[in-house]
Amino acid sequence: MYLKRLEIQGFKSFARKSTFEYERGITAIVGPNGSGKSNVADSLRWVLGEQSAKLIRGKKSDDVIFAGSDMKVRAGYAEVIATFDNRDHKIPLDAAEVSIGRRIDRTGESEYLINGARVRLLDVIDLVLKSNIGTSRYTVIGQGTIDNMILSGPVEIKNLIDEASGVKTYYIRREKTLRRLEQTVQNLMRAEDLISELEPRVKSLRRQAKRMEAREVIEVELKGYLREHLGGTYWLLKTKADALHLELSALQTHRAQVESSMASHLLKLEQHEKENSEQLSKFASDQMDLQALQGQKNGLLENLSMIRGKMQGQGTFGSQDSSSLKVLHHNLEQQAIDLRTQITAAKGGLSSAQARGTEQKQALATLSEQFTAVYESLQHPSSTDWKALNEQLLVIERGFSALYNSIENSDDINSIRTEAGQLKVKWNEFSQAIQTASEQPNTDQAHLQFQMQELSVQKDKLTADLNSINVQGSKAEMALTFLTRQLQKCEAELLQVQLDLQKSESSSTDDFVSQMLSQSEAVQKQVDAVQQKIVAKEGVLKKFYDEENSWKNSISDEDKLFRQMQSDANSLRDQESVAQVEKAKLDTQAEAVIAEIHQSLGSAIASEIFQTQIVVTTQDLADKISKLKHQLELAGGVDELTIQEYRETEARYTGLVNQVDDLKKSMDDLRSVMDELDGHIKTQFNDAFHKVNEQFENYFRVLFNGGRAYMTLLKSGKGEDLDASEQSLDQDGDETASDGLRPEEKIVAKYEQGGINVSGVDIRATPPGKKLATIQALSGGERALTSIALLCSLLTCFPSPFVVLDEVDAALDESNTIRFGQILGTLSHQTQFITITHNRETMAQSNTLYGVTMGDDGISKLLSIKLEQAKTFAK
Repeated sequence: MYLKRLEIQGFKSFARKSTFEYERGITAIVGPNGSGKSNVADSLRWVLGEQSAKLIRGKKSDDVIFAGSDMKVRAGYAEVIATFDNRDHKIPLDAAEVSIGRRIDRTGESEYLINGARVRLLDVIDLVLKSNIGTSRYTVIGQGTIDNMILSGPVEIKNLIDEASGVKTYYIRREKTLRRLEQTVQNLMRAEDLISELEPRVKSLRRQAKRMEAREVIEVELKGYLREHLGGTYWLLKTKADALHLELSALQTHRAQVESSMASHLLKLEQHEKENSEQLSKFASDQMDLQALQGQKNGLLENLSMIRGKMQGQGTFGSQDSSSLKVLHHNLEQQAIDLRTQITAAKGGLSSAQARGTEQKQALATLSEQFTAVYESLQHPSSTDWKALNEQLLVIERGFSALYNSIENSDDINSIRTEAGQLKVKWNEFSQAIQTASEQPNTDQAHLQFQMQELSVQKDKLTADLNSINVQGSKAEMALTFLTRQLQKCEAELLQVQLDLQKSESSSTDDFVSQMLSQSEAVQKQVDAVQQKIVAKEGVLKKFYDEENSWKNSISDEDKLFRQMQSDANSLRDQESVAQVEKAKLDTQAEAVIAEIHQSLGSAIASEIFQTQIVVTTQDLADKISKLKHQLELAGGVDELTIQEYRETEARYTGLVNQVDDLKKSMDDLRSVMDELDGHIKTQFNDAFHKVNEQFENYFRVLFNGGRAYMTLLKSGKGEDLDASEQSLDQDGDETASDGLRPEEKIVAKYEQGGINVSGVDIRATPPGKKLATIQALSGGERALTSIALLCSLLTCFPSPFVVLDEVDAALDESNTIRFGQILGTLSHQTQFITITHNRETMAQSNTLYGVTMGDDGISKLLSIKLEQAKTFAK
């Protein structure tokens, strides 16, 4: 396996797509400073999943995208695809070539590809680890960082050896196994704690379960008695409840019939109201017609007055000519007609007023006496006969209704209608209060007396108003006398004018006066016609009043019957309420018995009891049941729940015991795996350390042409670069760290201290002719050569598929460069090298040479040549 191809587009200075074709051996990438050579190494780091922007010389993720130049706009994305030859199938994919790609756009969104299929970053990292691609810290060695391999400290040098030798894989497996061991130990301790908690309870429940065996005989006998006792009680309650249900159904049927009659009565009232609404509409229309006729009459009277005025203006009152006498004669005739009409109306109104006044006064007097009787009855509520009082109220109500209708239908007593209306409202309130009091006679009835006093006050006001109407009747008598005298005077004057008219009448007649007289007579006829219509319309309205009063009188008896039905309905409701309460009590008792049957006997016996009627035959069942229950109490109060708890607890206890056994076995297996891994780690690390140390000494002498270098192991707690946690992992600290821990926790603590007692690897290097104490005392070139010696020793012992060297030979002189190039040539048969260099000797060792240049547009461009072909062409 080796890196076959690298495709770069939009990555840093490679704005255009550039493709690097690699062969086995050494490939050199050359070019002037700033041309973008190191971007090739950065692209390899990036495509293999590197997430640190610092390691690829940036600050944020989108810094890898070509930023643009004066002659080229910036790129919208960066993409790198690394293709590997996989004919040896070291990459665990069934493909001869495997490509790993990575792409990022300006939004920061990244996507990863394996053979063109989109995958997760985790998938790429997993594939790289399994294939040993880029897992070592020396796979891509950046510019100016070669000496960090030895300056990073003993711990990092040890990690290099672990990764190169494959020990790191064992460490990863050991860490996972340790975590599983810790989890197993935690589960084991929890299970043991639960067993400790459950064990006393299990013992107690076992003892109680044994006592349950002695209870079975008593329970069988007890259930037999309970079946007979509870079953008999249930059927007794059920029989009573069924009888009460029939009674309740009969009451409900009766009440429904009463309510149906009440509904019929209300329907009749509603029907009348509906019909009356239509009659009221016609009544309103007739009233409007009457007003229109009266207006028409008033207009005709105004015309008649104008005509009379014109006739009066025609002559002089003192003259005796024919025209003046005719006008005067006509006026007196009309005046006499008007006076006769007024006298007739006054006589009728006076007669009606006197008759109604007498009737209303008598009705009011009768009501006053009845009010007094009711008031006296209410003085002693305890001895009140409420039924007789209700009948008396019905009589009062009929008398009051007649009085109110008389007042309501009177045209000449509008002044007392308001008082009568208020009296009617208060009467309705009082009547409803009496109805309520008769249903609850034992409550306080003081409010009834107060309402009765208000009715008396209102009745007195109505009496005063009726007396004032009598005064107005006296005034009407005086007016009638005055009109009679006026008529007598008018008739005398008319007789005198007729005599004078006969004396002065000549053969010729005034035409104007004749014309006015003719118009006056015509208008008068119209007035008479309109008056007849008014009289007819008033007759229609009076007929409506009479019919309404007749209906109100007829409905009074039905109202009494309705109130009686209301009383019957309320009584039936009370009986229903009592029956429902009694039935609810029986139902509650039955539910309690049913619940006790289910609880004491179970569902199967309960179903049998509910299906077959049980009659109690055994006497003193309650005493027998009580004695058996007492015996059960003496035997021990263990119920089915306790038995169920015992079974559940026993099963749980047994399960925990089995679980503890399994966990202990699993812990033993994990300890065996840990010991085996520790053995592999120790053996493989020691072998790797000795091999690398031997090769390191050889390469150091080759590179330095002499001198001495070697590596030493640092034990835990003795290295200066170790942290506090690692320093505590010595042999003396094992038992101290385990103080106060349970045995299982001590086992975990032991394995957490590490598989081998090595904390790091220290390097001692002495160039020829020098005596140095530390690595830091070496010069820059010497540190670079030492690091190269370490790198070559690792690659010799544990070859990597490919290595990228970014100007690692920059600090070497010409002779050291020659030796470094010879070493690379020796190692290139097992490791593919990609070197970014300015050194000619390194170029000379290369099979393929790539040149990277950058023009004014700031874009890196590629030039490639194979040196063998170049030598052939040169010859």
